[in-house]
Amino acid sequence: MYRKKLRVFLGGYLNYPNAQNINCYSLAKHLDKSKFKIKALSVYSRSNVKIKGVTIHRCAWPHSITVYWAYFWNIINADVVYLPKGELLAYNSFLCRLFKKKSFTTIEGILDDTNIIKAEQASGSKFLVYYHRLTKRYSITHFIRNYNLKRHQLISQSKALELGVEATNFSFKQKAMTPLKNVVLIAGNFQKKGIDDYLALASHFPSIKFHLIGEKTNLIYKKVKQNNLHNVEQHDYLSHKSFKNVLSKIQLHVLPSRSEGFPKVILETACAGIPSLVFDDYGASEWISNRKNGFVVNTLEEMKDIIDELLQNDQLLLKTSKAAIELGHSFDWKHKINDWEEVILALYNE
Repeated sequence: MYRKKLRVFLGGYLNYPNAQNINCYSLAKHLDKSKFKIKALSVYSRSNVKIKGVTIHRCAWPHSITVYWAYFWNIINADVVYLPKGELLAYNSFLCRLFKKKSFTTIEGILDDTNIIKAEQASGSKFLVYYHRLTKRYSITHFIRNYNLKRHQLISQSKALELGVEATNFSFKQKAMTPLKNVVLIAGNFQKKGIDDYLALASHFPSIKFHLIGEKTNLIYKKVKQNNLHNVEQHDYLSHKSFKNVLSKIQLHVLPSRSEGFPKVILETACAGIPSLVFDDYGASEWISNRKNGFVVNTLEEMKDIIDELLQNDQLLLKTSKAAIELGHSFDWKHKINDWEEVILALYNE
C-alpha cells in the first residue's frame, strides 16, 4: 500500500515554457493532492510560479551548478521520480538506481537521425543506456513505441501514456464558419514544420488567407515576398487575448511537418473547433480519424485535394469542426490525469 501522500518529484521547470515543462505544470496542477505530495523545479531567471499543494525548488544562479543539487535533493526525497527531459540523464538515472527510487519517463518523439544527434548531445553517446536505467519507460503513442523499438531497441511499456491538454484554455471558438477562408500554421520554428509546403499551398489557393503564428524571421519574410504571397499574414508571438482574436476566424489548422511526436497544437486548435490537416509520417491516424475529426494525408497533392474539397463542401468543414471539439476535450487533463495517477501508484507498489 502507498502512504497517505506519495512523494512525487516532477523533473521539469514549471516556469519555463517548453513542451515537457508545460506538461509537468499540468501534472502538478491536476494530480490529486490528497494522494500525492508533489515537488518540481523552477529557474531563477523567470518569474515565480505557484500551484496550491506543490513545493517548487527554485534553482539559483549559476544554474549549471545548482541544478545538480536540485535534482539530487529532490530525487533522494521522492518515492516516485518522473524525468521527462534529457537533462542530466546519466546523473539522474544513476541517482535513481543508487538510492533505489522508482522512476519513469515518457518518450515523446521518434528517434530519427536528427533527434538521435540532439539526444546524444544532451545526454551523451549512451543515452539509450541511461533510459534503460529508469524503472519504466512510456511512449506517448503506439507509433512512437513501435518505431523506437524497431529502430533502436528502446523498450517501453505496451500501454501508451498519453499527454493531455488544458482544454478550457482553448475552448473560446466553438461556432464553425463557412466557407473556408482562413487557415493557420502555428510553430516556434517554421523551418522544422514544413514551411515550404505551407507556402506552396498558399500559392495554390490565393483566395484563402494563410496565417503564420510564431516568431517572425527574415527568412520567412523573404520567401513570402519573393513568391508574391499577398495572402500570407505573419503574426509574432501573441498574447493570449491576441491569440484568441486570431484563432476566432481560423477554420483549418495545417501542419505540414514530417517529423513529430504528438503535436499538442492539434489538440489545442481542436478544442477551439478547428480541425487539423496533417501528414501521417508520425502516426497521426492513431488519434485523428480521417475526414471525421480532421484530415490525415501522405502527400502535398493530397493536402491540396482536401482543401479543394473543403472549398466546395461546407458540410464537411462543419462536420469535422464539431468532431474536432470532441477530440480535443477527450484529451483534457481532467480525464488523462487518471491514467497518470494509476501509473505512479502501480510503479510505487511494484
